[in-house]
Amino acid sequence: MNTSSSRRSRWLAVGLLVLVILLLVRLLLVPLWQHWFSTAEAIDALETRIDVYERLIAAQPEEQERLRQLQAHSPVAQWLLNETTPALAAARLQQLLHSQAGQNGVQVISTQIVGSQGEDVLQPVAIQAHLRANLAELVSLLYQLESESPMLFFDSLTVLSNPVATTRARAVRNTSRQLDIRLNLTGYTAGEARP
Repeated sequence: MNTSSSRRSRWLAVGLLVLVILLLVRLLLVPLWQHWFSTAEAIDALETRIDVYERLIAAQPEEQERLRQLQAHSPVAQWLLNETTPALAAARLQQLLHSQAGQNGVQVISTQIVGSQGEDVLQPVAIQAHLRANLAELVSLLYQLESESPMLFFDSLTVLSNPVATTRARAVRNTSRQLDIRLNLTGYTAGEARP
């Protein structure tokens, strides 16, 4: 019985030893192994990111030169109002309307700046205008404003016959009908440069 008992004790001791070793492996080595693999993956990801940043840094001077060339030869700049603030651009738009209206024989009754909300790269600038002219003068003015630069757009164009102005015009031997015109004239500016 002694031999059987000692064999059993040995196998039990070996079994306990194996169990303790497996437990130590599970508790100590598996977490270390997982940590090592996750650290290796993180290092690979960071090395890839460093490679990307190094390529971007190497290409930066070339890209800045390209951007400078594009800005210098911007085809859009000729179609915009040159002023950088909406107030100056609106004043320029009023001045442009008065100038073109005077050249075409159109009477400017009033102009008013229309507030515009814009946070885009191109900021709209608009004015409301009240004009008086005959049809030929109006067509000439609209064509001239729309076909030249800066690019301007008309909105809410209302044309009414003005009987009082027509009677006065006939009194001074002008037989053409006077029209009462109200319109919104919109142009665009590049806006203020933001840091």
